[in-house]
Amino acid sequence: MAGSSLLWDAFASRTGSLGEQAAVEAPGAEMDFSDLWREAERLATVFREAGVRQGRVTALALGNSQLFPAAFLALCRLDATVALLPPQYGRSELMAIADGVALSAIVSDAESAPRISAAIPIASASTENDLRVLVPASTSEAAVANDDEPILKFSSGSTAQPKGIALTAANVLAEAENVTATLGLGSGDRILSGVPLFHSYGFDLGVLPTLYSGTTLVLEGSFVPRRTLRRLADRVTVFLGVPAQYRAFLSAGIDKPPDLSSVRWLLSCTAPLAPETVTEFSARFGVPICQHYGSSETGAVTNHVPAEVPARPASVGKPLSGVAVEVDEEGEVVVESGAVARRYVLGAPAGESPLRDGVFRTGDVGRIDSNGFLTIEGRRDAMINVGGLKVSPTEVAATLERHAAVREAAVLGFPDGRGDEVVYAVVESSGAVGEEELVVWCRESLAEHKVPRRIEIREALPRTATGKVRLGVDDLDA
Repeated sequence: MAGSSLLWDAFASRTGSLGEQAAVEAPGAEMDFSDLWREAERLATVFREAGVRQGRVTALALGNSQLFPAAFLALCRLDATVALLPPQYGRSELMAIADGVALSAIVSDAESAPRISAAIPIASASTENDLRVLVPASTSEAAVANDDEPILKFSSGSTAQPKGIALTAANVLAEAENVTATLGLGSGDRILSGVPLFHSYGFDLGVLPTLYSGTTLVLEGSFVPRRTLRRLADRVTVFLGVPAQYRAFLSAGIDKPPDLSSVRWLLSCTAPLAPETVTEFSARFGVPICQHYGSSETGAVTNHVPAEVPARPASVGKPLSGVAVEVDEEGEVVVESGAVARRYVLGAPAGESPLRDGVFRTGDVGRIDSNGFLTIEGRRDAMINVGGLKVSPTEVAATLERHAAVREAAVLGFPDGRGDEVVYAVVESSGAVGEEELVVWCRESLAEHKVPRRIEIREALPRTATGKVRLGVDDLDA
């Protein structure tokens, strides 16, 4: 039995009989578990007739649609390898993926289909209500994931070249168990996803708990701070958020904070969350934000403990059930679990693979305190060399983000022409502020060699399709 069929059977055995219990709630639509499984069976037939083939790689390129879980299940039913493709990817990224993993079909929506078709030559296209099934005109002969690797995730990291990461059925089920056991998720939970479902964070903590443990997945059309806060007060027990959303909540001008007492887990992932934001949010809304740490290669790794957040607001918490974390002698965070992906199928890092036998060398620099709480301090490959002194971009960015007029900051090293680097920052402004003011602000908290020599102020930071900040030397106005 192929990996996708194993997932179909595993999920069906756990949630296939939940009947009228709510599975997915979206604006103007609600799907119970009977609807979900019936729709998955129907879509499997539709997809097969449109050209989706067993054992071939099919991309699932959907936004946060109520049909996402059903479409995913349908592809599992067909024994296809499911590539979770960010629909916002650009032409070069889409072409690299189509050739690199030999895409044989793409399930998309009406909004994304034209962009995908403009990047990848399409032989045929079928329409099924809000879904489109695109069949590429040709596929590469490049090696593809085998039938024991039912899911491919894509991560752009800090570069434009996507990495393709293959997971086995055992990886996926281990991840589902690690997440649901650690967070204590079950049929009474309502998970509001403020992040894309195609992203590892949204898929692993949103889609998998629904299919594995019977939680209800709650979706919104778009993020609107005041509306989302009201939605959180409507029986939501878990929120999947990012730092920018929590900062938006704080600046939304709410006179009377909503009652968030039903929310057991306010999670934040994808980027560091400033301790000041954690402290201010807790004081304003009475609920702690738990920083969450993970990656496409590892799945969920650590999660903060609500009662411990006030004493350790900068920490990302303790390892999940089923996950082991250590920091080696060079300060690198190393993760071991059954959820660690098998291999790279596209864009593998040069040299020895950081993925090996269920262990992933993350490249993150961190420390673990005497009580087992992990704090991430930066990236090994991102440390800036200023005259032989190392500077963490994370520390400098956190300092800038404490300024009231800075929504978000990105920091990197810029070549000084003499073989060293200087600290360069780009900030997304939320108010009137000048470069000189921000330099003085940094100088009050940082050692002189850590103070940015240049700070660009922009209306928005450049981002990848998955929402991560992507900034390189070529993006600077230097």
